[in-house]
Amino acid sequence: MPPSNNQDLMSYNEDTGRFQFGPDLKANIEEKLSDLPDEAYDRLLDLVRLEPTSNSKLKNQWNMASGSEVHQYLESELNPFYYRGDNSYIRVTKEAKDFVRQNSGLNQYVTEESGSSEDVSENIRNRDLLMDLVTVAQSLGHLPDEKEIEANSSYSSDRFRNEFGGLFEACQEAGIVPDSVTKDDYTAVTENKKEQEASQAEDRESEYSTSDPSAAELVEELQWVNQNIETVPSPSDMNELGIFTGPKYQDQFGSWDEALDAAGIDKGEMLLQDMDRVAGEVAKDLTQSEMNEYGRHSSTMIARYFGGWTEAKERLQEWRKEKENDSSEEFDNMVNDRLDDILG
Repeated sequence: MPPSNNQDLMSYNEDTGRFQFGPDLKANIEEKLSDLPDEAYDRLLDLVRLEPTSNSKLKNQWNMASGSEVHQYLESELNPFYYRGDNSYIRVTKEAKDFVRQNSGLNQYVTEESGSSEDVSENIRNRDLLMDLVTVAQSLGHLPDEKEIEANSSYSSDRFRNEFGGLFEACQEAGIVPDSVTKDDYTAVTENKKEQEASQAEDRESEYSTSDPSAAELVEELQWVNQNIETVPSPSDMNELGIFTGPKYQDQFGSWDEALDAAGIDKGEMLLQDMDRVAGEVAKDLTQSEMNEYGRHSSTMIARYFGGWTEAKERLQEWRKEKENDSSEEFDNMVNDRLDDILG
């Protein structure tokens, strides 16, 4: 390592491949964190919640086109605050992590009985993971497999594996595994589900020409994928679950959004429904960080679709009024129909 005039202010950490800062430079880092734009801060919060994470996971979380776009964003906007650890997983520096937790309420459950800061951090991570796992299992009505975790959880299956040794072990830790169910039972059910899905995919492939599908075939497959996930379908969802790839839709319809329109999938309506659900849960003015924390869709995706986060919230208010008017009109029509039946 080359000599430095700031040896009292920083030290080199061989594990992270980055410098660790002393108190003077730490204050400078905190100043930079305080000056982050809302979007960058929300994405840094995502890193803290999801670490260890990857370009692929963040691509879906942030609605980006590729892992390369994620890397470019990290380098240009969050470079001082993250590093790549084992297996190139993305992690947050200690200074940035402490700042985010202190300013985002992530330490609200810490008590004096908690151990060291490292133990507290692990307890917070585990608690959030298990709460999320219970929520997913309740919504599905059964123990989730890895694919269902990727589709419905805020965290990756790798995250559960890293913290608990496996998804089944995480379910046990969460207390949602019946006493009669063993790991072999869980594995057998999971493998059987994979075989059924593979068989269904083969059946669909035999019905269609995957090399040159028609517009009707593309639409039908997109509608099938939409029925099997809870979010607005993305090209990556199609690549993973469908028999056609995203570029096929680009070639046929001109853009992915136009493909959604052709399939009768109302992206704006689904985003507004998700915003309305999250706003009802937080019971206050909806923020981007809350949307990222509790929503099925990221605030970035929503802001891009509506032209900005402020515009999205304004559209939500308009949408709610429209729904109220529709409900009132529907009720009036029902009453009038009933009166017509009574009066003959």
